[in-house]
Amino acid sequence: MAMKATVTVFLFLSLFGLNTSLYREHYYVNEYMEWSDARRYCKTNHDDLSTVSNEELQSLSDNPQISYGYYLIGLSRDPNDPERWIWTGGEDATNVMWDRGEPNTVYDECGAVKKSTAKVHDASCFWPIPFYCMEVFELILVQQESTWEEALQYCRQNYIDLAGLSSDVIMTEAKNKSTPALTDDVWIGLRFIAGHWFWVNGEDLDYKVWSGDEELQCPAMDQHCGVYDVKQKNWKPADCEQRLNFLCVKKPLNYLFE
Repeated sequence: MAMKATVTVFLFLSLFGLNTSLYREHYYVNEYMEWSDARRYCKTNHDDLSTVSNEELQSLSDNPQISYGYYLIGLSRDPNDPERWIWTGGEDATNVMWDRGEPNTVYDECGAVKKSTAKVHDASCFWPIPFYCMEVFELILVQQESTWEEALQYCRQNYIDLAGLSSDVIMTEAKNKSTPALTDDVWIGLRFIAGHWFWVNGEDLDYKVWSGDEELQCPAMDQHCGVYDVKQKNWKPADCEQRLNFLCVKKPLNYLFE
């Protein structure tokens, strides 16, 4: 069963000539698979085995859902050069946080992270252990003035969904992407129904940046949709029939997965 980790990270890419900012989310899969099978699972259900920065290693390893002492990531030796390690996206892995004495043998050709040290080990590609998959996303501002329902429909027809701003990282991206907005507020995927606020993309609403100290538990009848306030850089309830710009989330077409 795939379990979503609490880590989201920016990718500031010039990869393949791309000049944009993306973010990736990691999913812990509590199933025991060999590296190639794990990658096949990730490519089927997400994007790929996780590319992990050194800054992410500790947060991923702290995930309480981890059931084993090691987990696989999207790191392997270059089959044409055993001294070279690469990520599944083809990037050189030149700044890997190896554990002491690692890598220690040319016969171990895949990468795994030791939970207790949050550092990388070389490992047999045939060692069945849990693993992390990743998905890569991009926010896009639509400078079209629409109601909340119209914005939701537009995002789902043309991209993936209205944006869920579920972490500091994505909030920073929302701040950057909404700067050229033609309205002071922009629609996001927040909705109030049956006594609860929720993200329409199904994400947990654990992370909160409301304009007041707490979210409104009982907003007015005409205040059941959520906006990102471009100037105040927080969320607030709004009339769903207002016509505003909005933030969609999409898959970056130029990010290649082999």
